[in-house]
Amino acid sequence: MPYFRWKGKNPRGKIVKGEIIAANKNEALAKLKSKRVSVIAIKPAPKDIELPFLKHKIKDKELMVVTKQLASMLASGLPLDEALNIIAEQAESKRMGEILYDIKIRVESGSSLSQALRKYKDVFPPMYVNMVHAGEQTGNLDGVLKRLSEMMEKHLALRRKIRGALIYPTIVTIVAVGVIALILTFVIPTFATMYKSSGMSLPLPTQIVINVSMFMKHYFMYMLVGLIALVIVLRISYKRVYGVRKAMDRVLLSLPIFGVLARKGSIANFATILASLSASGIDILDALEISAKTAGNTIIEETLMEVKEMVRRGDNLSFAMATVGEFPDMVIQMVSVGEETGTLDDMMQKISKYYEDEVDDAVKNLTSMIEPFIIIVLGGIIGFLVVSMYLPIFKIGETIK
Repeated sequence: MPYFRWKGKNPRGKIVKGEIIAANKNEALAKLKSKRVSVIAIKPAPKDIELPFLKHKIKDKELMVVTKQLASMLASGLPLDEALNIIAEQAESKRMGEILYDIKIRVESGSSLSQALRKYKDVFPPMYVNMVHAGEQTGNLDGVLKRLSEMMEKHLALRRKIRGALIYPTIVTIVAVGVIALILTFVIPTFATMYKSSGMSLPLPTQIVINVSMFMKHYFMYMLVGLIALVIVLRISYKRVYGVRKAMDRVLLSLPIFGVLARKGSIANFATILASLSASGIDILDALEISAKTAGNTIIEETLMEVKEMVRRGDNLSFAMATVGEFPDMVIQMVSVGEETGTLDDMMQKISKYYEDEVDDAVKNLTSMIEPFIIIVLGGIIGFLVVSMYLPIFKIGETIK
């Protein structure tokens, strides 16, 4: 749907301008008139230039905000089409505005909201669409949308905490590695030239450092380009090649600190989604499949699909989770209690809360543990370089004595 760029006067006579989304110019004028704007000029806004590989992607935070706004408007009694129209006009990005306006038109044409959302699979994941559909079936769309926005907000907060914990050590590591590379490339060769001209025999550590330095000096740019290429290839392969993604996820889960953090994060995410889907009235098999696809780790995803198949064959959820061996005993026991008492969604919420707190503690521990570790390792490397380059000088001093 086109955007229209307009200029006019507000009720106070002040010149104002902006953009408005509408199907055509007459609708844009009608919208501005309802806002008591006297239009001076109006014309279609130029389209943003979007290359296929640079197409604007709707951010999770933007979708969460839209969901929260829609839930609030529906809860206040506003009709769905009017709510969609208002949110489309206030959307953070033009693409989101266009998507919401198209959904509004489809709803006005007789489609349900969930049917309209299915057209935009890259924006609204299956979990989102299925929960909206369940809300429509039960007549509790505003409540389901509120639950969705809260779940998305918790997921974003969890991801932000994990990323925040990794920012500082990552920056420190990059800077330190850069400093070491500069020392090897530009400082050590000066010492190497001096020692070579003296004709003395060098200690083994010094010779090793000089050899590494000469290699870095001649192949540094090739190594840098190769490293960047490797990162790009791995990133693309992770997104597109299932085998690569599975191997990398398996390695991540096996790491001492990061693996524990990733596993706890995946369990918290799974519990949150399953609780929300279950509370929305979605069948347990569908809920498990959707939860598996949004677990964020292929190993956990495959495990949950195994659980789903066992539940399909008639096993209890707790028995299936215990059989696959990927879930802690506490989670299995709480799920078992939830099944026996008919409060599975409440128990999953408690599991989610527990593991969110666990992730908080893990993030704090990660920050406190990794900082001294990085300092010790990098300090040891730099110390080894310094001592290695001064060993020949100490040797000369002993010879003079």
